[in-house]
Amino acid sequence: MIPLRWRLTLWHLSLTALGLLGLILFSYQTLSRSLRAEVNNTLAERARHVADAVAVIPNRPIEGVSQEATDEFRSPGVYVQIFNEDGVLVARSFNLGIQQIHAPAADLDRVFDGESFYASAEISDYPVQLFYQPIQREGRIVGAIQVGESLAGPESTLGRLRLIYAVGAASVLLFGLVGGWTLAYLGLRPVARVTQTARDIVSTEDLSHRVLYTGPADEVGALATTFNEMLTRLQSLFESQRRFLAEAAHELRTPLASMLGNVDLLATFGDDPARRQETITALRRTGTHVSRLLDDLLLLAQAEAGRHLVLFEPVALDDLLMEVYEAAALTTENVALKIERCEPAGVYGDPDRLRQVLINIIDNALKFSPPGSTVAIDLWNEDGKVKVKVSDHGTGIPEDTLPFIFQPFFRATNNKRIPGAGLGLAIVRWIVREHGGEVSIQSHPDSGTTVTLIFPTIRD
Repeated sequence: MIPLRWRLTLWHLSLTALGLLGLILFSYQTLSRSLRAEVNNTLAERARHVADAVAVIPNRPIEGVSQEATDEFRSPGVYVQIFNEDGVLVARSFNLGIQQIHAPAADLDRVFDGESFYASAEISDYPVQLFYQPIQREGRIVGAIQVGESLAGPESTLGRLRLIYAVGAASVLLFGLVGGWTLAYLGLRPVARVTQTARDIVSTEDLSHRVLYTGPADEVGALATTFNEMLTRLQSLFESQRRFLAEAAHELRTPLASMLGNVDLLATFGDDPARRQETITALRRTGTHVSRLLDDLLLLAQAEAGRHLVLFEPVALDDLLMEVYEAAALTTENVALKIERCEPAGVYGDPDRLRQVLINIIDNALKFSPPGSTVAIDLWNEDGKVKVKVSDHGTGIPEDTLPFIFQPFFRATNNKRIPGAGLGLAIVRWIVREHGGEVSIQSHPDSGTTVTLIFPTIRD
C-alpha cells in the first residue's frame, strides 16, 4: 500500500505535469503556427513582387525578364523559379546554384487554372515551404511563379525551444516532486502525531496523552483539536465509569453488611419471636433500600448508554404534585410541608418519571431541613413554561460544590452525615432533560436551598 504522503505527492506531480504539458503544447503550437504564417506571408509577398516585375513589361517575352526579376527579389533562404505557359522552367534565383526545386505537373496545372496555393518540397534533404502564383498579362496567364523558403531556420528555432521545454519541464517536475513531498510531509505531520498518540494510548492505556499541535487553525488543526477534545471526553467518561463502579460498590457494601449481620442474628436468636420479628423487619427495610439503590443505578446506567426510557403522554402536573405532596405530608413529622401555589398545568411527559422527580426533590428538602422549619412548594405557569420550585431552610450547599451537585454519588461535604447515596439529583437532571426541561439550584450554607424545575407546557 502506497503511503498517503506519496500518494498526495504523486497526485500533485501528476497535476503539475498535466498543466505543464498543456502549457507546453499550447505555446509550442502557437509559436509553430506563427513561424509558419510568417514564412507563408514572406512567400506570398515575394511572389507578388516577382509577378508584378514580370507583368509590367508586356512587350518583352517572359523568358527575357524572368531572370532579372528572380535576381532582383532573391534573398538568403528564399528561392524563386519561373515557368512559362508551357510549364518549362525559364528562370531561377542565383542562390539555387545547380539545384532545382521540383514542380509537379499537377501543381503547375493548378496554377495555370488561376489558383494560388502553398505546397511542400525538399532541397538537399531540408524541408522547403513553397508558394505558387500565376503570372498574368492583359488578363491572360502567361506563366507561373514558384517561391520557396527553407524551413531550416524555423525548425532550428523550434528544436531549441523543444530542448528548453524538456530541460525546463524536467526541472519543474523535479522541483514539484521535492516540493510536493515536503508539503505533504509538513501537512501530514500533525496526522502522524495523532496516529502516534493513539498508539501510545493503546500501548499504555493512558488517556492523558494529547496531540501537541502548534500550527495554524486550519483543517489539520481542527483535526488535532477535535481529537484532543475526544480524548478529554473519553478520559472523563472512563473516570466517571471507574468512580461510578467504586461508589456503587461502596454504597452496596454497607447495606449488604447489615443484611449479613441480620442473617447472623436471625440464626442466633431465631427462637426468640420478638428478636426474630425485629431482625426480619430490618432485613426488609435494608432489602428495600438496596432494591431502590439498584433501580437508581440501573436507570443511570441506561441513561449513560443513551437508552430513552421515557414514555410521553399528556400529564396534569398539578394533580401529580398534589399526589406526591399528600404522600410526603403523611410521612414527615418534624418539618412542615406547605404548598404556596399550585396552578393548573399540563405538560407532555412520562407520569412515572415526573413523579420520581417530584419525590426526589421534596424528599431531599425534607431530609436536609432542621426540625421546626418549613418546606415550601410552588407550581405556576409563566411565558409558556411550567415552573416548579421547592425551597427549604436547611443546611444549604457550599458554593464551591454546586457545579458538581448533579454528578452521581456526589454529596456536599456538610451533608455527608445524612444517609443517602447521592443519586437523586443526577436522576432528576436526566429525567428533566429528557422532557426538554431545565433544573437549577440556588443555595448558600445555613440559609437553605431552592430547586427550580422548568418544563415546556402543552400547546394547543
